[in-house]
Amino acid sequence: MKAWEHEQNKFRSAIPVDFKLNPSDWTGIDESIKQRQGLLDLFWASQVPGSRAPESIYIAMIQAWFNRGYDVTEAEDLIEQALVEHSAKNYNTLERLSGQIVKRLIEAPIDPAHPTHQFSRPETWDEIRSAFRCNTEKIENSKDLEKQILGGWNGQISGGSYGTAIEGYSGNTLRRFYGDRLNFYIKEPETLNDDITFELAVLKAAERKGSKMTAEDIADMWLQYIPFGWSAEYFALENLKRGFYPPQSGKLGNFFSEWIGAQMRTMVCGYLAPGDPLKAAEYAFMDSSISHEANGIYGGIHSAVLSSLAFVNNDTREILLKSRDYIPEGSEFAHFFDRAMESVQKHKDHISSWESLEDSFKTYNWIHVYPNMIAVLHSLWFCKNDISLAFRILGDCGVDVDCNAGEVGSILGIMFPIDPIWTEPFNDRLETYVPGMEKMKISELAAWTTILANKMNET
Repeated sequence: MKAWEHEQNKFRSAIPVDFKLNPSDWTGIDESIKQRQGLLDLFWASQVPGSRAPESIYIAMIQAWFNRGYDVTEAEDLIEQALVEHSAKNYNTLERLSGQIVKRLIEAPIDPAHPTHQFSRPETWDEIRSAFRCNTEKIENSKDLEKQILGGWNGQISGGSYGTAIEGYSGNTLRRFYGDRLNFYIKEPETLNDDITFELAVLKAAERKGSKMTAEDIADMWLQYIPFGWSAEYFALENLKRGFYPPQSGKLGNFFSEWIGAQMRTMVCGYLAPGDPLKAAEYAFMDSSISHEANGIYGGIHSAVLSSLAFVNNDTREILLKSRDYIPEGSEFAHFFDRAMESVQKHKDHISSWESLEDSFKTYNWIHVYPNMIAVLHSLWFCKNDISLAFRILGDCGVDVDCNAGEVGSILGIMFPIDPIWTEPFNDRLETYVPGMEKMKISELAAWTTILANKMNET
């Protein structure tokens, strides 16, 4: 039936109501107003659920656009007034100021003096692949694939649980406040984590389409299974709901498209392409392009490559060095990676190296891809293949610890047996907010992932 026929039938069959039995009902408007006010509160002054670290999405939005090389002075001029109006709960005025901030960011002129403009930004998969140093062939894996994937999931979930309680703070603050409590979970670990939510969507897409999976297929699973996102993922979901699919979903009005969101969730792409970093990179490009662009996508690719390489290597430093081949030459991501590599090779310990670099990324939000990639690099370089030491190093660095520890835990879990002290507290149980997958056994998740990895490699 045509759309106009549906509407015509509904119109012609409609019968007026008896208002004594069915009075007018405008309560939906009140509810909508409350929801919008709640979203303004959330975007102007919220706390990270696990760690209670403070966040302000609107201010971070301005910061992120400055990092992209725009002159954001006019948007910055509204920050103080908006904070006053939010404190006073003057939501109508705050709504106007918030809209003006977004408008001014959209209209912000490029700052030609900003250093980001000296770097290249390949966008399509073919452009990104051409900018890699080399495209190595798949390395056959002789180990027990399901056992390695289970280790990857357990390492990732352990790392996410470790970092959830401490994300959003500086390393110096965490060391001063917690001391050696950073050597283990500082509170009862929880497995509920938004990062894994997006990985389950990738698995659902792989289950439906196998090796023919596309970015659009993954985006469809976002809409079907993911009720809410934050920062880049929030705006991507809103774009998808309006019919803007990747790559538009990652670009349109998405000021956070170079934050950590892709890097935090593409380990699963490495699981689906064990020992095949180029294929893992392609899967990660598909997933990352839903919510990110350029350097944000390169972060997603890098995370997937590290996990893929972990299946066929036994040293974290070696993996780091090999991963450089899958970072686009001339990109800003490559610049920060190379600078961090120079630093870790020059310093004897992770704290002195990290502190020597902090000024170089101080203008970036703690959720941006650069400081977190650098934290991951420090952990893998100095951890001596020990997951406990790797997590402690990430605690010492601070920033987005749950995402970083999930990534590092994935790599080390694939490579080596995990000390049971990290996995026993959650006893093979994973909690998510994905409809139909709210409670899962990690072992069953690993078995499912292994089936899909084999399916993706069928010719």
